[in-house]
Amino acid sequence: MVGKARSSNFTLSEKLDLLRLVQPHIRILEEHTNKHAVIVDKNRCWDSIAERYNSFGGERPPRTAQGLRTLYKRLKESAKQEVLQRSHAQPEYRGSISEPTKRIMEMIPQLFHVGDKEPNPIRVQQF
Repeated sequence: MVGKARSSNFTLSEKLDLLRLVQPHIRILEEHTNKHAVIVDKNRCWDSIAERYNSFGGERPPRTAQGLRTLYKRLKESAKQEVLQRSHAQPEYRGSISEPTKRIMEMIPQLFHVGDKEPNPIRVQQF
């Protein structure tokens, strides 16, 4: 059975380049509505990002818009996990945050504050 060839892993510089290309489009790419116009805008952004990314040339293999989109999604998930793990670690084991995570935290700060709400305390009614 012949399947699609697997592309090579992304290097750190490729990840940082992708984040740099995504930043100007962050408002569109982080819009979480299911409207047709938003989906069209997002697809157009990813096509533009892929075109600019592939124009860097060098030793890099060409990447598809879908491949870059998947990497971006994985970088966001990885950043959330990294921040969560660091927040639960002992202070002496926290270490430094990776560069992709720092960039994502700067671009999408709200991504890291969603679960920070304190639970509502149980109020006991006094008579």
